[in-house]
Amino acid sequence: MHEAYRRVICRASTSICSKTVMLNKAFIGVIMIVHWVSGYWIAVVIAGEVLSWPQVARVLLYSLINLILAYEFVYKPAKDCNPSRAIGHVFGVSLIPFCLGIACVIILFVL
Repeated sequence: MHEAYRRVICRASTSICSKTVMLNKAFIGVIMIVHWVSGYWIAVVIAGEVLSWPQVARVLLYSLINLILAYEFVYKPAKDCNPSRAIGHVFGVSLIPFCLGIACVIILFVL
């Protein structure tokens, strides 16, 4: 009985994972663009000469958006499907686009 129950749970989690992967594929481009734009604007604000309170609030808001997106829409679905690769998925979908946005600002300021 226990083995049959486990097979049913595994089948259900597999179908949930396939739906999650399809949903993630639909959102992955949008999530990567949001992370890139957030990294870009955070770097622009920090690279500016004077920080004002609205700029600091914007940096905190973009950082909070990045954390929420990375946890809710990237890490949790990846952890549900394959816990061993969840951190790598977050790295590829969230951290790399964020760093590319920062790198764009650095390149623009150097040129």
